[in-house]
Amino acid sequence: MKTTIEMPDELFRKVKAMAAQRGQSMKGFVTELLTREIDAASAPAACVRRQAADTFSQDLEALAAQIGKEWRNGLAARGAVRKPRRG
Repeated sequence: MKTTIEMPDELFRKVKAMAAQRGQSMKGFVTELLTREIDAASAPAACVRRQAADTFSQDLEALAAQIGKEWRNGLAARGAVRKPRRG
């Protein structure tokens, strides 16, 4: 289903940038976020904590992989972490 969502320009830019960083379309990224939020609201607290821990673990692994890649390219750890933010 198609719908129109109004949001502040700054929020739109942030969402668009985060989707691009993850290699997702904006549609896919927003759908994932909404699904996660709705699932979290209806799930028991322990399940929500487990899901958050799993997501954190995946994000941490991705960050470690990025740092490792950038170190091989000669960047310091600080530069490897900050590089994606510059965009």
